[in-house]
Amino acid sequence: GSGGRGGFGSRPVAAFSSSSASQGQAESSSERERSSPEKVRAEMEECFDLVARMGRGAVYLGSARVPEDHPHFQAAQELARDVAAALNCTTWSGLGPGLMEAVTRGGQEANKPVAGFMILMEAGGARQASRRHPHLPDEVYRTLSFFSARKHGLVDAGVRRAAADRTAFFALPGGVGTLDEVFEVLALLQLRRMGSEHPVPFVVMNYDGVFDGLLAFLEQDMVRYGSLREGELEPHWKVCRTNAEALAYLDEFYNSR
Repeated sequence: GSGGRGGFGSRPVAAFSSSSASQGQAESSSERERSSPEKVRAEMEECFDLVARMGRGAVYLGSARVPEDHPHFQAAQELARDVAAALNCTTWSGLGPGLMEAVTRGGQEANKPVAGFMILMEAGGARQASRRHPHLPDEVYRTLSFFSARKHGLVDAGVRRAAADRTAFFALPGGVGTLDEVFEVLALLQLRRMGSEHPVPFVVMNYDGVFDGLLAFLEQDMVRYGSLREGELEPHWKVCRTNAEALAYLDEFYNSR
């Protein structure tokens, strides 16, 4: 029965209650001492202030690991240059190395503003106390501790607040961090939390078919499984294999509205 050895009822009630009370007191103390919500809010406000000052524009999500001699580095740099000129807008990114450096250079080549949100990286098990961009002035970027704040900043930089705004999101090749940001944007578009009043172009730069496997997973495997309808994602992003295709899409997107 419930009172037998090893049964549920054999647990010492007094000991359980005492343990729960102690744990509850520790959790309450931890809740009082936790300061991260205020810190995240402060960083988000810094992000929003920077976007308001630098202007919205083209937001690039991509790998920080791609070397400068990789063909995709040159392609991303040329894309950012041509998009900044075509949309007359600010170039936004995470301002790291790799493809983030490529789009930074591209925006500079177009003589348009470049801005972004750097993240404090983990170094030897401890978070960096500070981080400076190697060549951008301090006033065009913010260095953040929280990825959630950076996401809010990047999304805000690509939202269209008025019909005259010219913005776009670009998914460049990348790993886990890039995909995290890509699916954040995709979910916001799919759920109509962004782009419902003023649509925003979201372009997947499928250079050399790097996203083919992911797209097949979403468009075929997940449709067969039943978690996505056939063609459900098509209205929310445009898959392009070349810069020329992406630029033609942007021209059509904005000049047909």
